[in-house]
Amino acid sequence: MDRITNLELDLLRSFAAVADTGSFTTAGDLVARTQSAVSVQIKRLEQIVGKRVFERTSRSLALTPAGATLLDSARRILELNDETVRRLAGPPVTGLIRVGITEYFLPGALPRLLMRFAAAYPGVRVDVRMGLSMDLRAALAAGALDAAIVRRTARDRIRPLWSEPQHWVAANAFELPGASGGTPLPLVLLPEPCVLRSFALDALQRAKRPCRIAFVGSSTVSVQAAVAAGLGVSVLPHSAMRAGMRVLGKGFPNPGRLEIAVLKRPRAPEDVVAALEGVIRETLERMAVTPFAA
Repeated sequence: MDRITNLELDLLRSFAAVADTGSFTTAGDLVARTQSAVSVQIKRLEQIVGKRVFERTSRSLALTPAGATLLDSARRILELNDETVRRLAGPPVTGLIRVGITEYFLPGALPRLLMRFAAAYPGVRVDVRMGLSMDLRAALAAGALDAAIVRRTARDRIRPLWSEPQHWVAANAFELPGASGGTPLPLVLLPEPCVLRSFALDALQRAKRPCRIAFVGSSTVSVQAAVAAGLGVSVLPHSAMRAGMRVLGKGFPNPGRLEIAVLKRPRAPEDVVAALEGVIRETLERMAVTPFAA
């Protein structure tokens, strides 16, 4: 029987951190090790697998083909390890949580996040309501929700859970009308009261750029589809970008960043909300989504 080689979890965790951050120093901060210690771990991992996992120069760091293959497996191994430890070593978490989730929160990854939470906490029943942040805030205030994952505002005295840039976007083949011409710019928007809808309309009005609402979608998915189909221009978070879309920069005002926070009602089940926040953070890290940096 061939000798089986074991991949050490600490090595895989540091490897995933380097791949996610693109930096040995930043990865060291994530795994509580020095830059030199992380470098030693990567060399040890390369010895175990018999292949280089990173191409390193003085200015860049990139995965090799073998590293890309290993990263996919490393994420699954770490995910299974963390879920197993959480279920066996952590206190049992049970109950019901009613969660509102903004349309703009990782529309393509939400099913995976909910699946991970269900696997980690089978004793918790999750009732999910999707909607606009302002509507979810109203439902939270009325006691209809226990927690809400919403767009953070300056009034929220809570640290953002996660942040990403927003972009003006259009289909690759979409031809923009001249900024100074009389042809209105077609817009693809969500219905009121949507923050990005208000921003787009107000910003274009201040810039004295003619526009018209060409499509009003009922969800982020419908907005993505309309933009990709070439029906008009919209403002979307970076994670909502899809194949066939391009970022519009010159001539358009900076739409800023999307910041996401978890709000909860005063009597919400603390252990369940904390468990949900933990799974969200872990999922963002596993997906290499850039976390909020203060």
